[in-house]
Amino acid sequence: MTDQETDTTGESTETAAEPEPDDDSGRDLVTYVEYAAFGVLCLLALVATFRFYFAASSAIRVWFSSDFVPVFQAVFNLVILVAAALGISVLVRRIG
Repeated sequence: MTDQETDTTGESTETAAEPEPDDDSGRDLVTYVEYAAFGVLCLLALVATFRFYFAASSAIRVWFSSDFVPVFQAVFNLVILVAAALGISVLVRRIG
């Protein structure tokens, strides 16, 4: 389909009509599936993180003398806290 346009000299020129915008429902469906996959993967990561934390705590109790378990637990918890704080700080910078 062509449209008639008039240029600055007054002559008419034919140009191709702009194509109609495509329906975005396909793109929206893909976006929803991606968000759902992201949510499922985040949930899996959360479960794995808790399991790792408790397994590491058990390993500390097995590997170290009972006198030193609280010290190593505190150090382990501090490392986890620092890693979480760094992750949060990176996310805040990217979002803001």
